[in-house]
Amino acid sequence: MAQRTPVRLATFNIKHAERGGLDRLVDVLRQAHPDIAGLQEVDVGCERSGRVDQPAGLGTALGMASCFAPALQLSGGAYGNALLAVPELLRGEPLEATALPLPGGRSIGEEPRVLLSARVAGLRVFVAHFDLPGPVREAQADALLAAVGDPRGTVVLGDVNEGPDGIAIGKLLAAGFRDAWAESGAPEQVTAPWDRPQARIDQVLLGPDLPRARAAHALVTGASDHALVVVEL
Repeated sequence: MAQRTPVRLATFNIKHAERGGLDRLVDVLRQAHPDIAGLQEVDVGCERSGRVDQPAGLGTALGMASCFAPALQLSGGAYGNALLAVPELLRGEPLEATALPLPGGRSIGEEPRVLLSARVAGLRVFVAHFDLPGPVREAQADALLAAVGDPRGTVVLGDVNEGPDGIAIGKLLAAGFRDAWAESGAPEQVTAPWDRPQARIDQVLLGPDLPRARAAHALVTGASDHALVVVEL
């Protein structure tokens, strides 16, 4: 990573702004003031959320660039992952997403999931949302690793639907990624909704060559059923 100034990375499952609309999410994100934020459960043009382009709306309100990767078509629009980044990190380049479909989504109890890939400030950034069934999560971790290849210079921002001791996370750590929250020394905290594993399921993972995580915290608010996780490098 070229810059030496502190960089704040965030991951946030926004539950398609169901709990108070975009204004509430803007307030939470403004409080966290990330430089790069990966978002999961994001709507673009869906009837259920007023046909709003949620990444664009959040980006405009926060003064950040945005991009989106659809996982599935839903109620006249699309649902998937998004990425926000401050313009200072983009160096005049557009923020563009590549959407990589993940395994799963074909059986009962599974949902189509996508991996968003983008470049920001010399970093490769991946935004992930793993599914609930354990074997599907493992396959999705394998697919993420195949997409990443060499993990150097790479950040993963994800709702992985398992705690830091889960098998899918174990695969990513064994491949060279670092658990930024654990590295920072922050005490463990539940970031999940009541109906998910009661653990830190929202993760920031760092490639082996990236600066050490200096601090981490989670903002628990009514804006979503997940906490917003922020890590500072």
